[in-house]
Amino acid sequence: MSSNKTEQGFVSFVSGGPGPIDLLTLRGRNRIESADVILYDALLDSGFLDLFPLNAQILYVGKRANEHARTQPEINSMLVEFALEGKRVVRLKGGDASIFGRLSEEIQSLEEAGILYEVVPGVSSVTTGAADLGLSLTVRGVSRQIIILDGHTILEDERSWMGMENFLGTIVILMGSRKTKELAERLIEKGIKSTTPIVLAENVGSLNPTYATSTLADTMLDGIQKQSSGPGILYVGEAIRPLLNRKEKIQKSTITSLFTE
Repeated sequence: MSSNKTEQGFVSFVSGGPGPIDLLTLRGRNRIESADVILYDALLDSGFLDLFPLNAQILYVGKRANEHARTQPEINSMLVEFALEGKRVVRLKGGDASIFGRLSEEIQSLEEAGILYEVVPGVSSVTTGAADLGLSLTVRGVSRQIIILDGHTILEDERSWMGMENFLGTIVILMGSRKTKELAERLIEKGIKSTTPIVLAENVGSLNPTYATSTLADTMLDGIQKQSSGPGILYVGEAIRPLLNRKEKIQKSTITSLFTE
């Protein structure tokens, strides 16, 4: 029986996209189906398990808030060790690995060990959320820029707010859905108009994404309540304003059924 092992190990960083596996790229699927070892993250749809080769070694290394299956140094070491054994390794991450995916740290460990690797890009939750909402994050004459911020640390790092008073675009905040009041207050303090729309999108990429709309002024007073335990994304800016006037929510599950019947 032939083996998938190579003389020199190789690591593929595969971006799985958000939600169901139908947002996985063809290249990503090819790498998964050819893998000897797969180290996969949290926030991945259970459907990915069906793609994993039966003879591959499958390891869950997910990290969620206050719940880490493996530390980052442990993951770095595992990637190196498996590659040094001559195996094809897939490091499977949700969304796009290049956006808050700790990708640079893992790449650095491979480069220091002289191990070859590739990065397979994927669909980001940032653009998926906008697609679910039926919005464009850039609008001619309204929003010419996009900034993506980390909601975990942004309130503690003043450097992230520099130049915000002159920002003409859409602000996207990941991992900040439990701090909406504090974030709205800080945005207003930094020069963003209090009437600016803000949207909390949850479960993006799924058949039933949800969203709640408000303004920064109202959010500063009452916050935006999460509707699920899943991850949320905050969008802030004038490009979001059409949502405030939209009478009906997008029924993605209904749209999907048109193509599956």
